[in-house]
Amino acid sequence: MPSKKDDVPDKRRYLSSAARKEEILDAALVEFSDRTYNAVTMGRLAECAGLSKAGIYAHFKSKEEIFHALLERLTKQLRDFQGWLPDEDLTLPELVDVYLDRLYTTFNSPATVSVYRLLLAESARAPELVRRWREDVARGLQERAQIIIQRNIERGIIRPGVLTEHFFPLALAPALLWLNSSMLSKGAPSISLVRLRDAHRQLLLELLEPR
Repeated sequence: MPSKKDDVPDKRRYLSSAARKEEILDAALVEFSDRTYNAVTMGRLAECAGLSKAGIYAHFKSKEEIFHALLERLTKQLRDFQGWLPDEDLTLPELVDVYLDRLYTTFNSPATVSVYRLLLAESARAPELVRRWREDVARGLQERAQIIIQRNIERGIIRPGVLTEHFFPLALAPALLWLNSSMLSKGAPSISLVRLRDAHRQLLLELLEPR
C-alpha cells in the first residue's frame, strides 16, 4: 500500500534549465507584484518556486538578474504580440470590435496588471530595458497601427482626423486610464471594465465613422 509520502507531488521533478527558469520567473512575478523590490529575497523566491536557495542560484546569480530576466520576458511577449489590429478588410464596427476584444482581453489579464504595476514601481532599476521597450515594442506597435489605419482611410471606412494621426496612444487611453485608476483605487473602480468597453466602442465609432 503506498504511503502518504508517495502521494505528495515532487517539487524537485526534473525540468530542463529553460523550463525551470520559466518557473522561477513565474514565482518572481508573484513576489515582485506583492512586495517592493527591496522586500523580495532570494530565499522567498526559492520558496515560492519550490526550490532550495542553491537550486535558484544554479539558474540566476542574483535577485537583480531575476528582475532583469522578468522584464526581458515581458518585452519579448509584447514584441511578439502584433495583433492589435487585424490585417483583413473589415467594416468599421468589425474593426473596432476586433481591436477592443484584443485590447480588453489583454487588460483583463491578472498577469498583465501585475507586470504593469511592476514596471511602474521598479522600472527605474532597469532604464536600458525601458528604453528598449519603447524602441522595440511601443514604436513597432504604433507603426503597425498607423499603417492599418491609413489603409482603412484609403478604403473610405475611416474618417481622418486627430485620432487617426495619433491612433496608438489616443485609442489606448481610456483602457490605460482605467488600469491606472484600478491600481490606485483602494476599492472597486468607478466604472466596470464591461461598461468602459461599451463606452470606448461608442467613442471610437463616433470619432472614426465617415460623415
